This record gives sequence, structure tokens and C-alpha cells, in this order.
Amino acid sequence: MTRRNLLRGAGVCLALPWLESLAPRGAHAGQPGTPKRFILSTFPNGAPHHWWETAPAFGKTLKGADFKLPRVLQHFAPVKSKMLMISRLGNYTWSTEQHPYIEPSHSRLNAALSTCVDADQLGRQARQDLGEWVGNGVSVDQLIVQKAGPEQATRIPSLQTGLGVKPGFFDQRSYAYNQAVSWKSPREPLKRSVNPKAVFDALVGAGATQGGSAPGQSDEQARIEAERRAATEKSVIDGVLADANSLMNRVGSDDRKIVQQYLDSLREIEKNATRVQSTMTPPGLGCSPIDKPGVVPEPPGQAEGLNENDGTEAGPYKHEEHAKVMIDLIVMAIQCDVTRVITHMLDDSRSEFEYRCVPEDVRAQVGLAYRRESSLHFHSSQHAAGNLDRATQDGRYKIVQQSNLDFAAINCWLAQKTAQLAQRLDAIPEGDGTVLDHCVMVHMSEMRTHDHDGYDLPIVLLGGDGVFLNDAHVAYGPLGSDRQLRDLWFTIMNQYYGLGVTSFGEDRRGEPNALLEEILR
Repeated sequence: MTRRNLLRGAGVCLALPWLESLAPRGAHAGQPGTPKRFILSTFPNGAPHHWWETAPAFGKTLKGADFKLPRVLQHFAPVKSKMLMISRLGNYTWSTEQHPYIEPSHSRLNAALSTCVDADQLGRQARQDLGEWVGNGVSVDQLIVQKAGPEQATRIPSLQTGLGVKPGFFDQRSYAYNQAVSWKSPREPLKRSVNPKAVFDALVGAGATQGGSAPGQSDEQARIEAERRAATEKSVIDGVLADANSLMNRVGSDDRKIVQQYLDSLREIEKNATRVQSTMTPPGLGCSPIDKPGVVPEPPGQAEGLNENDGTEAGPYKHEEHAKVMIDLIVMAIQCDVTRVITHMLDDSRSEFEYRCVPEDVRAQVGLAYRRESSLHFHSSQHAAGNLDRATQDGRYKIVQQSNLDFAAINCWLAQKTAQLAQRLDAIPEGDGTVLDHCVMVHMSEMRTHDHDGYDLPIVLLGGDGVFLNDAHVAYGPLGSDRQLRDLWFTIMNQYYGLGVTSFGEDRRGEPNALLEEILR
């Protein structure tokens, strides 16, 4: 008896939520075997100055009622009690220049976000053309997969998802640094999939392998059955109905409701995933599923792809619908224990996406007047009005010029997507808490703000299973006496997962890793 149960059919293996009536006598969902999850949700281009408007002074902590959410993070209010903001962490000690002003910033900072390694320096050491070089350190999510014990193993070891449908420019570097934050090995980036149907098929096919296929990869028969379902417009639910009906006869009334609700929601997710996929079909978009992770090939060109309302034969592409169905898929993957490690890129590095999708209420949240179909161009707004000084004033960095409201509205919308995911996970009971309680969920960007700098990164942590402070905002010191992002990953791996990692990332000053004691309970 495993912790989760399965429905099987031709080429389909559906994982189900915890069913109490099938558990061994005395077993419960909250016993010591409760899964540990890691979800990294990233956004590019940094944050507007509004992000830090309620931050404590350098070296201080605000808790409970004293901890106020800034306006761009108000969507986290329903889960504020399980939220930790962390300010004044940098990610620049890997730089040979020994300062946080990194260029080219979009490629190098995004490459270092989850590895804290200088990909450019590795290329130089290998005597390679940096425009073609693909190399990095192993990322924090993949170290968790590789070092966690067998009790944490899942049918899909990790999942890489995203919303980036307009790649943007790559800063004269491989697009691996633009579209990947997961690195399985120094030469093996795991590119995110933006195609919801491909993610859905991977989730429902996981476990249907035969004959030694790798975990999470469907065998030939599963592939054939998937193509047959598509050709006949049948749902995956049709393939497991016999097994589902048999299961219904073996479980109690409460569990029958859980199974039925799950199947109903799954059918809706499948329908939405198929519909969204049909609006994402122009050539060169890179939406096809990846059979085997590896070094990603270069795309046909830069800045190609879709913006909001760009049309295909199936109709206009809708970013909000895309975001919603990807949240549905991540919740499905986590709730049914198909995977426990997910990286989700809310947009590609140096995004050129036009955020016409930001609705009136989100724009109003930051004081931006709504004009129907008005375009908020992400990268342009990052370089529009806004200037945060390196100089300090009253225990904070001095704001020379407030960020423009277009930039703030985009940031608010991106935060809303992570907040919606967190709320969905918090609505799922598990043991003595919720699924969110049993996650470490990080929402962050690779750079500070308009200035492209690698210090004072915008970071939110949720959940943490009692290991981390909640309902608090911790601020470290100013530049020169700040702490490094590598120590956050070091702290998560050792304090939450107990992996015994001795070092992570690089610090060319020779400083060893140290726990971020201030964020621990």
C-alpha cells in the first residue's frame, strides 16, 4: 500500500489524492511520511519600489500585525499568516567583478538564480564562445531531487513549467539562460514547458511505463493510446472508468465524493488545457513536449512568439486562461503526489511580453488607471521611470524616483498568480495542516529592480512546515553587510530537508555558507 492510489487504463496512470478508507489500519495522511515539497516560482526584471514600501529597516524584523503587505503583494493576504518576506539578500558573490552590478544581467543573473554560479566564468574556463556556451552549476531543485531519500521519490522526479510564450532577447547568450532555471547537471538544463496539454499528458501518463523506461516517461503503448484518444476526442477519464467504478465499490462515502470531485475537476482541466494549447500553435513557439531533458537547441529566432490577443486558427491567445490552467496542473501534480519538486517560470528572463491581460482591479491595486486593451510592455516599463539609489536613508535604500505604475501593475499580476497557487494548496487539508504547510514555496526574481543589480532581491517564502518564520518580514543589512541567496538555498536544503549539504554556490570572497538563522523559528 503506497501513500497514494492509482487508476490505471490503456496508456494512463492517474494518481489520486489520499483516500482514508484505503489506508492501512492506523495510517493517516499527517503521519511522519507526509511529503516535503519545493516550489520555485520565478518572475523576471526585478520588482518596482512598491515591493519594499512596508519593509523593516536594515537588520530588523516585523511580525504579525506589525508586518504589512505592500500594495503589489496584497493578493497574498489570505495566506499572510503562512508567508515570510525576506529583504536585503544578494546574489553576486560568484561574480569575478566582485560587485553586484552584473552585465549582461538578464542572462547571467537568471542563470545564477537557482545555482549561485557564474555561467560565463565556466564558459571562459572551458575556452568556449559565450554566445554558444551552455553550462552552469546544479540547481537547488535538482540537488533536492538527487539527494533526498527514497521516501521522497515520485513518478516524475521534478516538473518544469512556465508561461513564457514570447521569448524576448537573450543578451548574446544561449536561450537556456532565458528559459530554464532547473539544471540537472552542469551541461543539462531542463527547459520549462509552456504547453498545458503536454504537461497534462505527462502527469496522466506518469507511472504507465513498462520495460525499464525512465520515471515520468510514457512507454510506446502509452504514446499510441494518447494519440488514439486525441484522434477520437476521448478524455483520459474514459480510459480509467472501469478502474474508477471498481474503486468506488471499495471505498467509503466520503472517499467516493473525493474521487468523483477529482475526476470532475480533471475532466475540466483536460478540456481547458486542450483549448489553451490550440491557441498556442504558431511554428517556432517551442510548445512541443520534451521526450528527454537535455541540452536545449537554439530556437529559430529571438522575440518570436505570442502576445495577448495574438490570433491563431483556434482564436486569440489568452494569458489569463493560460496562467489558470497551469495553476490547475501544478495543484494536480502536488495533490496527487506525482511530483514534489516544481519550478514555474511566470515569464522568461528579459521578457518582451505585452501585458494587456492585467485586469482593471489589479491595475487599480497600484493606482494605475485602466484603458481597455492598453499594452503594458514588460521590458520597456522596467526601463521607464524609477530609480532606487545605492545610498541609504532612514535604514532603507533611498528612492530617487518612484517606479512607474505600468511596471508595478505587471508585478502585481505576477504576484497574484503565485498567490492564487498558494491559496489553492492551502485549501487542501493534509494531516494536521494543509498541503501548503507541507511545502516550501519561493516567489522571487533574479534581479533587484530597474537597475539590473544582483542585490536586495525581491523574495517571498510560503509554508515551511514549522521550520521557517511565518507572518513576518526579515530584512538583512545594506550592501556590503548583506547576506547571500546561496545561504537561503543552503538553509532550505539543510533545515527543511535535512540533506547535510556542506556547501552551495560560489563566494569568491572565500566566505563559507551559513544558515540564515533569522528566518528560522
